[in-house]
Amino acid sequence: MRTAGPRRSPRREPDPLTVAPMMGLGMMGLGRTVSALILSGALLCSAPSRADEAPWLPVSQVMSELARNPEFVEALYRRLGRNPKAGGILGPDEIKRLREMILGKDFEGLDRFPGLTVQGMGRSVRLAGATLGRSSDDDLPPEPATVEQAAKEKIETAVEEGLGIPAAGTPPAPDAYLRPLGFGLEAGDRVDPALAERYADGLRLAELLNRLSLNAPDGGERYRVVLDGQTDGRTDGQTSDTPRALVEALARSGHDVEVRDSRYFANFGDLIYHGRDVLTPFWIDTRLPVPGTDRNLLVPVSHSQHELIVRGPVVNADLSFYFGIDGQAVFRPSVTRDQAWVMGRVAHRYRGEEAMEVIRLAGVIVRAYDAIKRRHPELPFGGYYALGVCNDVNAMIELRMRGETTLFPLTLDPQFFTDTGEVGRLAESLPLDSGWRAAADPRRILGSLPVDDLAALPLPSLKEDLEKVRAAWEGGRLQRPGVGDIALVGAVMAGLLAAGLWSVRLWLVRRRR
Repeated sequence: MRTAGPRRSPRREPDPLTVAPMMGLGMMGLGRTVSALILSGALLCSAPSRADEAPWLPVSQVMSELARNPEFVEALYRRLGRNPKAGGILGPDEIKRLREMILGKDFEGLDRFPGLTVQGMGRSVRLAGATLGRSSDDDLPPEPATVEQAAKEKIETAVEEGLGIPAAGTPPAPDAYLRPLGFGLEAGDRVDPALAERYADGLRLAELLNRLSLNAPDGGERYRVVLDGQTDGRTDGQTSDTPRALVEALARSGHDVEVRDSRYFANFGDLIYHGRDVLTPFWIDTRLPVPGTDRNLLVPVSHSQHELIVRGPVVNADLSFYFGIDGQAVFRPSVTRDQAWVMGRVAHRYRGEEAMEVIRLAGVIVRAYDAIKRRHPELPFGGYYALGVCNDVNAMIELRMRGETTLFPLTLDPQFFTDTGEVGRLAESLPLDSGWRAAADPRRILGSLPVDDLAALPLPSLKEDLEKVRAAWEGGRLQRPGVGDIALVGAVMAGLLAAGLWSVRLWLVRRRR
């Protein structure tokens, strides 16, 4: 799950869910620090046993040091009491519990704070959205113009223009996306030098693909791109009016095209403390019991994206496609590098015709999400969670390309996808995790991990729990509490129905008398 912007650490969606842009607390950086720390602490349930030897720090250690500063503590208490955005998308119950832990200086407890279930996460999003309402984000720093906004600027009338690549622009500075917060903290992402050299071309290509995605499929005014840059009416250029057509034209002109289905841990804090990364995943309760313990399996939420890699004589660009907490399902340029603990794994690679089909479907998804958001402007957080998290759009693509999906969690509500054609059919076919009937799927939980080998996971306790769950699942011994919950609910409903029928029978008997 990931946020918006020029490839900020792609493992955030953020968000849910709560990401740096959603966590502004004002007070010139301190609020943002507090917000990120609150969210991080709330969702961090375990940490390396020897934090001093790891390249990253647990939230509990950072909070225990910062809490020694009276100014930080006072600002934290003040902010918790008046701004619901202090907890990102956490609901009032979670914010209350966090406040009690922080006021009680239970910093170690922050590393053990229970994660939310998918259903609980949905409730928190709804409550946070209701509390936040449509209030302005005046305390947030300005964000750059989004690629979605840029895509809509020229779609109202027929436009034809050249490729515009190589694009003008200087590479971002190494600290362009870092923001000092005081108290030894920074928030944001470090720029990747190699990606920065290709960023201008990536930004332009993302803009073109997003604009082309908004062309109506049944004719009408068209936005067109001429590959060789001819826009004076001559027909010797290769003209494209869909994302697939443009990428196919690039391939025909000698460019190498690859699409990668990649998975990472979501980074919801993007915090750096005295030069060291702070471990800020969003932990979620799968409701699967860990064999031999009295605990459920908690896992960090994974971020997924489809990455478009283009290399050739004219275009050299790196893009990613996902739905972020910014409410955009769009192609995005890549420019930053990730913190080491988010890991990274390529689940599937697509080339040739398969790559072109992924690009086609991604374009269809861009248009469908744009239409849904226009019909439902009331959805908080740009429709995030209600229309899915980062994984949902990528699960649609995986379902289309592989016949199944291995991503978890999936949260979209199919009711919003009626009348969206292919995207609606894919949405209805997804194995959703947000409903009360949902039972955790070990196959998708394991499939979402950003490592091929569990031994490579950065958290030993997580590795041990996953190994126990996997062994029990593969051996057919894993208890499925989700099914039990469903049976319990069914029994309760049956009891209520029986009681209702009995009441009706008594009423009829009395009436006859």
